[in-house]
Amino acid sequence: MSRRDLIIFLTLSFMWSISFIFYRIGVPELGSLAFASLRVIFAGLVMVVFLLLSPKDRIGIREKWKVLTIVGLFSAAIPFMLFSFSARSVNAGVLAVLNAAVPMMSGFIASTFFNEKLAKKQILGLVIGVIGVVILMSENLFAEQGANGLGSKLLPMGYALLGAVGYAVGANVTRNYLEDVSPVAITAGSLIIASLVMLPVAIYNFPYGQNISLKAWGSVICIGVFSTAIALVFMNQLIKSIGPMRATSITLVIPIFAIVLGYFLLGEALDIGAIIGSVVILIGTYLSLNLSFNSLAKS
Repeated sequence: MSRRDLIIFLTLSFMWSISFIFYRIGVPELGSLAFASLRVIFAGLVMVVFLLLSPKDRIGIREKWKVLTIVGLFSAAIPFMLFSFSARSVNAGVLAVLNAAVPMMSGFIASTFFNEKLAKKQILGLVIGVIGVVILMSENLFAEQGANGLGSKLLPMGYALLGAVGYAVGANVTRNYLEDVSPVAITAGSLIIASLVMLPVAIYNFPYGQNISLKAWGSVICIGVFSTAIALVFMNQLIKSIGPMRATSITLVIPIFAIVLGYFLLGEALDIGAIIGSVVILIGTYLSLNLSFNSLAKS
């Protein structure tokens, strides 16, 4: 991994950590299906502008539209809907934890279906990273154990885990079948196709007659533009550069950013569990990415 890849990795961690906050703001007012579909549509509109500025990327979309349809469904439309359903009753921190299952799923798919070899160091790093996430969010995960607590949230959590499977499938398809397509073309093609699929969903499920606050509109626009369109351009570049399993390890770091943002912006407590969990996650991520400080210094 080069220094440039690491910068993109950390930038994406920040951009996607905010997306779980956007979910919690926009879903209650817009509804799960409307929020998810509007997120894809706004992202698709942004990518139309990208294509207008870069006509050469249209060629790759025309040639690979079938594969891009699969990527658009599994990396955008389906997981966005599933996470939106989950966000109705599961807090942002737990959503980030569930999202951290992506690299394990991605590594399993890569090694099982695409014969990608995973070093023992990387597998160990993933396991350590997941342990760190559990430590980091243990209070949120197990604080509510009553009749209306964790047990009643198992199905919504299951939706989020299925969404994580979608991300893992999309990442592996991108790496193995779109190697000769630019990251902009991959993102534009997949999101535009997904937005066309989701347009009828948005029209049918939009909460007509309700007063939608500016905060809710701002959340769905920001998550579509920054945490989807622009972020996926970076992510597709990262997948092509370092592979799907290492790229999706980004989900291990996202909870750390969520904790830090909560501390500085919302005044939330930073306890010893958060500090220990963050350190464990960083160790696990370092191993799973197979980083080398010497190679980073030279890159």
